[in-house]
Parts: sequence; structure tokens; C-alpha cells
Amino acid sequence: MTTERITDHVKFAYWVPNVSGGLVTSDIEQRTDWNYEYNAKLAQTAENNGFEYALSQVRYEASYGAEYQHESTSFSLALLLATQRLKVIAAVHPGLWQPAVLAKLGATADHLSNGRFAVNVVSGWFKDEFTHLGEPWLEHDERYRRSAEFLQVLRKIWTEDDVDFRGDFYRIHDFTLKPKPLNTRGRPNPEIFQGGNSSAARRNGGRYADWYFSNGKDFDGVTEQVVEVRDHARDAGREVRFGLNGFFIARDTEKEARDVLREIIEKANRPAVEGFRSAVQQAGNSTSDQRGMWADSTFEDLVQTTTDSAGN
Repeated sequence: MTTERITDHVKFAYWVPNVSGGLVTSDIEQRTDWNYEYNAKLAQTAENNGFEYALSQVRYEASYGAEYQHESTSFSLALLLATQRLKVIAAVHPGLWQPAVLAKLGATADHLSNGRFAVNVVSGWFKDEFTHLGEPWLEHDERYRRSAEFLQVLRKIWTEDDVDFRGDFYRIHDFTLKPKPLNTRGRPNPEIFQGGNSSAARRNGGRYADWYFSNGKDFDGVTEQVVEVRDHARDAGREVRFGLNGFFIARDTEKEARDVLREIIEKANRPAVEGFRSAVQQAGNSTSDQRGMWADSTFEDLVQTTTDSAGN
């Protein structure tokens, strides 16, 4: 495929700063704000400058430098109503959401936004958010088994009538949702995103999602993920697209950009980064194959990784 044809298929998204603390866990001066007014203007600016998607973050309690946060689905709907073309992806956790309830909310949001609602299913890495809410904390592969059922139920309810599903985590009996989300050309339901790095995450992404999110590796690491996820999709007789998470520092020269990166790391909020590292690396190392997200991340990596898109 030529470079020109590749660029025809590239789409751009941005992280919605709907949590306080900015997009890095550092005491460097931040240029973003978590409030609605700032975010509405940012969304309008983004859609007028070539961005097609926005991904809202999800945190349920104050943690790791994010002391304040707006809930993802409601904030995503607010941004959809403030824009005309931007597609907004709301992050949700199975275990804290019931898929049929999310399906109902998503169908309404899709009608209100003329078909621009999307969802990112996050299997979770933050144990305290579940246990503090009195919810059971499942081991890694069990969380992904639950997410696999969640993804199947969500799509079925959005596309079928009289849905029956008998799983280990969800039981649906003769359920019909009306109105269903908008069914447009090439999009029979709101787009479903799912990510991670582990074998379980890759399997779910290929078998059940429309998009597979990767938090990013080197070229060989990303290539390995793409090949494996595509193999799972092919085995299931379907196709999947890929989203790659990346951060860049825009300055006039490379030296200026590297100086900013150095300042970000030097001014890191060390207690927040260490707490974040402890949580995500416990989750990453608990995978059966030790391939979980952030399992091998350095302190410098984690200063730049405060957003929650994928789980492990």
C-alpha cells in the first residue's frame, strides 16, 4: 500500500481531559482543564481541525494526581451535543456497568448525536476502585472473560431482537431494545473499542471489538499485536481496526521539545507515579503470560501515562 493510500485511512483522536491533573503525572504547568467549558471549546476546535474522534477517560475516585473527574458517558454525551461531527468514545468498566443498561444509554446518546456515540470497554487495572465500591476484584483473565461476554451482549442488544444470552457473568432473557442505535452505512451499531496488551486482551479485540486499542510499543511490539489480533479476527470471520496511543510534545525545535520532556520527568509527582506503577504493574504481571499492559514500563514511561484506555 502506498504512503498516500495509508494516509487516506488514518484517523486522528485526542484524549479528553475530563480529569484534573492534565495528561502527565507531573507538577509541570498544565495547559488543560477538566471543566466542561474548556472541554466543549476543545472539542469544537478539534473537529474543525481534522480530528474525527475524542476519547473520554474514566476514573471513579480521586487517585494518582486525578483528584477531580467527570463521569465518562455523561460527559461524552455533553461533548456530542456541543459538536456536529466529532465522534466521542466513552470508557466503561464491565463489573461496574450492566451491558443492557449501557446499551440503553448508548442508543439514546446515538440518536441525540445523529450516530456519533462510541464506547471503549475497559477491563480494568485499578483494584481499589472495585473493592472500595464493594464489587469483587477478579483476576486478570477472569476480568477479560467477563469483558468478552459484555462485548457480545452489548452488540447483540444493539443489533438483534429477543436476545438470549447464557454466560457465566451475564444472563439475558428474551430482551429487545427499542429504539436501537442508528444503523448507518458501514456502521450497524455504535463503534466498540477494546484494548490491552495481554493474550486475553488481543483475543477479545480480534473476536468481539470493532477497534483494538494499543497503548504503544516499539515497531516490532506493535506489529506483533496487529498480527495476533488480526489472526483472531480472521478465525472469527470478521475484521478489526487498530488505534495506537501516542503523545507528542510540539515545540519549534527538537531541543526545546526534549527540554520539556526532561522537565516533565524532573517535576514528576513521585508519590502519584509510584502508586500508579504499583497498581498497573501488579495488574500487568498477574497475566498468565506476563504480557499485561505496563508490566515492563519504566518510571519515565509512567510519568507520561495517566490515561486509562485499555486495561491490561
